Amino acid sequence: MKGAKDNIWIFTFEYAGIVKVGGLGEVPANQAKHLADDYEITVFIPSHGQIKKIENDLKWEKQPFNCVGQIKPSQLGINEPETTYNISFYKSKINNVNIILLHGENPFTNKFLDDKIVYNPDTLSGKICLFSIGMRCYIDFLIDTRREDLPDIIHIHDYHAVIPFIGIKQILAKNGLDVSSLITIHLLTWPRYTIDFYRVCGIDHTPITIHLKEGLKPLILDEFYSICEDITGGYQTPSVEQIGAFISDLVTTVSQSYLKSDIIPNCGKELIEFKSNFIWDGCDWDYDEIFQQVLKIHEREIRETLSISYENNLTLSDMKKYLLTHKISHLDRSPLIQSEKVLKVINEISNGNEFVRNGYIKAFKESGPLVITTGRISPQKGFETIFEAIPKVLKVVPDAKFLFLILPTDYSLNEIKSYAQYVKIYPNNIRIIFGVATDIFHLAHISSDVYCALSRWEPFGIIALEAMSTKLPVIATRVGGFQESIIDIRSFPEIGTGILIEKDNPSQFAEALISLFKLKEICEKVKDKESIYDTENFKIVNQIPDEILKSLVLLDPNYYNKIKENCYKRVEHNFRWSIVSKKLIEFYSIIKSLRS
Repeated sequence: MKGAKDNIWIFTFEYAGIVKVGGLGEVPANQAKHLADDYEITVFIPSHGQIKKIENDLKWEKQPFNCVGQIKPSQLGINEPETTYNISFYKSKINNVNIILLHGENPFTNKFLDDKIVYNPDTLSGKICLFSIGMRCYIDFLIDTRREDLPDIIHIHDYHAVIPFIGIKQILAKNGLDVSSLITIHLLTWPRYTIDFYRVCGIDHTPITIHLKEGLKPLILDEFYSICEDITGGYQTPSVEQIGAFISDLVTTVSQSYLKSDIIPNCGKELIEFKSNFIWDGCDWDYDEIFQQVLKIHEREIRETLSISYENNLTLSDMKKYLLTHKISHLDRSPLIQSEKVLKVINEISNGNEFVRNGYIKAFKESGPLVITTGRISPQKGFETIFEAIPKVLKVVPDAKFLFLILPTDYSLNEIKSYAQYVKIYPNNIRIIFGVATDIFHLAHISSDVYCALSRWEPFGIIALEAMSTKLPVIATRVGGFQESIIDIRSFPEIGTGILIEKDNPSQFAEALISLFKLKEICEKVKDKESIYDTENFKIVNQIPDEILKSLVLLDPNYYNKIKENCYKRVEHNFRWSIVSKKLIEFYSIIKSLRS
């Protein structure tokens, strides 16, 4: 007999605590953590080479069966003769959530499922294919031996799990069974596979029931593939996201803005609008915890480096000076970079460039107003806008510091080379650390003055929540989820958390950054409301480009600190995972009743 809790299966290629490339990894991990008391949750993910790496932290139990069969690598674009795949399954638990990794037991399978580069363009299609084949085997095994463990709901995160989900639906259908489903599209990337690739992944002609506006209807692969082909106007192969949205019972994304502007128009329009919704992402960073953690890790070195006695409390300015003039050139370990291609490019540009290296960069000679940015390198993130704005910023704030903590990928080799040239041009103002710099990530957030997120498009943007959680005012583009998480101080000064600007607008960014830097400077220098009109202080006020902010700081010289507190309150009251995950419970209930 099945227990009282419904079984939720989560398919994802990232999961914080196992492997994480960007913000996606945080979402299923935090949602599952906060729903584990209400549901029996099992997460399925390719091992990405993580079993050996994390076996000391988690106890992995090999499941009592393997998935073995024959495959023609030529169907995956690999010039090799027919070979055997051999997939094993390893199980563990994190935060009361079951985790099952699909692992390659022979060299061919291992090459794909265990590639440490999660989205390696050379192995991604093979990884998706073998993940799909493995999941078909797994559901077959449960039908034969443990039907009580079959899922009530399958939650897919992004397109990588769509084809595996179709395979599972078909196996269940052959046995007179069905399952409810939800897809969360975090970011449209438009992957397109021919119908033959679906067949290589094990998809056959078994019909699956699909939630249409008029009700549930069984359709075979050729039928729903053709319907999705029509979405494109019949001119190109349908994206896996379009197919995933069409075949799922409920389509979700991470903000209302992205749902209306991108998901519905591009993934089916009237075919999915009636079953589409959104769930905000969240963030559980706690300012006091992070501050104490930073002190625990860095206090001794800060005091020794800056010659500060234990009789004196450390200030955020002390932490910033330590970060900029010392720590960025004394990282305890090299930033984590898995890709050999990326490492090769970084080593090439490091030759003759002491400001950009893997694991070591030259520190600044002095501290100064600091803005940081984080995230993976891609055209989406708009880092170019920051570089283009630097000359205008330096005319007003010549000692401004720009620190990039950014993640390179195999898709961003040209950007790595391009960005490095800016460091040579502005050696006193820019530093770039490529890779996951865990040594200083929290320290940089705590001690910075401004955070910027200048994406050209952004479904949600957890990075903005992380910044606000550390009381860091945010400059962001007026796109996607930023419009819902960040409150512009010029429109709502009492509750504002940052400034929203137009995308690809270096001039607006420069003015916003100068304004916030000057708000911070006034906050530090002006001791009472009257002294703001002193000659030197008033000169600083007049350097603020934005007239609204100029008037706000004249009314309240401490306004910068008000923004900082607003940032934390905004996350605390609206974006904790325990708050945003409640909506998911409603969705699970809706889609389960659909097939009851």
